[in-house]
Amino acid sequence: MPRTMFVLLCSTTLATNPQASHSTPTLSIGLVMRGTKVEKCFPRQELNDRAKVSMVDSTPLRFYFRTAEHLFKQAKIYQMEGDLQTSYILYMRFCNLVISELQKHPDYTNPDHKPWLLALRKSAMTALKETEALKPVLDKKYEDYQEYIRQREAKIRAQAMEAQQQLEMQRKQNTERNLREQQELHWADNPPTQTWSLAKALEGVPGVYPAQPAHRVHSRHHHYDNTVAVSEIQYPEQYQRQYHGRSEAPMPSIQPQQLVPTPTGPPPALPRKPVSLNNAPKLPPKIQIEEDVHEFSRGLRTLIVPVRLLDRFLNIVRPNTIKNLETCGILAGVLSHNRLTVTTLIIPKQTATSDTCSTTNEDELFEYQSERDLMTLGWIHTHPTQTCFMSSVDLHTHCSYQLMLPEAIAIVCAPKHDKDYGVFRLTDPPGIQVITNCRQKPLFHQHPGEDDIYTDACDQGHVELVDLDLEIVDLRRK
Repeated sequence: MPRTMFVLLCSTTLATNPQASHSTPTLSIGLVMRGTKVEKCFPRQELNDRAKVSMVDSTPLRFYFRTAEHLFKQAKIYQMEGDLQTSYILYMRFCNLVISELQKHPDYTNPDHKPWLLALRKSAMTALKETEALKPVLDKKYEDYQEYIRQREAKIRAQAMEAQQQLEMQRKQNTERNLREQQELHWADNPPTQTWSLAKALEGVPGVYPAQPAHRVHSRHHHYDNTVAVSEIQYPEQYQRQYHGRSEAPMPSIQPQQLVPTPTGPPPALPRKPVSLNNAPKLPPKIQIEEDVHEFSRGLRTLIVPVRLLDRFLNIVRPNTIKNLETCGILAGVLSHNRLTVTTLIIPKQTATSDTCSTTNEDELFEYQSERDLMTLGWIHTHPTQTCFMSSVDLHTHCSYQLMLPEAIAIVCAPKHDKDYGVFRLTDPPGIQVITNCRQKPLFHQHPGEDDIYTDACDQGHVELVDLDLEIVDLRRK
């Protein structure tokens, strides 16, 4: 089986089979789940746009060789961990840098660089094969993601409609219940009086007068008992004349019988119930589906730094600090599951003054890192005579590190001052752009807007100080 196909099959299996790695199970439509989050997918054209790179002529070409090596190494790691989108971006960045950008550097034709260029071109062929194999996989993932979004939106709409119907029904029930409760409270607060009667209520009505009390008993056969007195209706003479002679006369007086019994007392008072004014049901929670995207759209990856690194470094370089000589070291480490961790502090051979330090015999440093698959994650150096800040020399030096790795940091130690250290990075924008476009010749110079060029990477940044083991390698003693 060709190596390219084997790598693709391995990476695809890791991305879709939870038993093949520590990654979480995938969705039924092929999308990767990481915990409760869903990996966001992008069209391939957008991934290509994110893979663009550029160079700065003033940066040594050998530094870009290391940048390319880091890109290729990261691409393989992400591919093996199943993050195919990030792997594709890094492979494409590597190819763009090696095939298109390196040849624009003024030092490209230097014969000393030929071994590096041959090795990088060979790796570029491998990277191109990997990207070609990843293209159909990424296209299918994006199609699945679009279908997933449609299904999710349809489910959200259905839930919203059902919740609205439940809300309307509950509101109707609440309205009816509140009305009943208000009526019950009204009768409880306003009971009928004990002396109420129909006869009393009719007093004062014209033509109706009080009647003498009498008893009327109906027999089963609809005849009256002779022993029972029945009230009579009185017809005065005026009424007789009116009926027979058609003369005007007032209405007759009627003595009504008291047919409605008087209530014996008010109805029992009902206990007061609280009137519920707002019993609307809560809407069901929306579908919370967070989209976990790769580092190029999510932002900087977390960089773990051993908390004891600073003290151990200062102890080692104390002799130089006493002599007012700067000392620098390289922060090397590994990438795993989208987190960068400093595991090794390398102190290379170097020359120094009170304000500067420069590494020498860089091949030894590169070889040591390559043999152990260690990435360059940043650098550390002292200011034995100055305060803790980034000088113009520091800014230009760190620009190369950050162009190689966006998460790269610069740790400045000023042991003779109150603020004895700082963890910095260039802002992006505007810091990276200001420094890459700077063409000033003096070693120390001012930059426009210096207050916004660099920032603290530790305080609310992407750097975390953790109690971890740290290996220290002092190449000066070899």
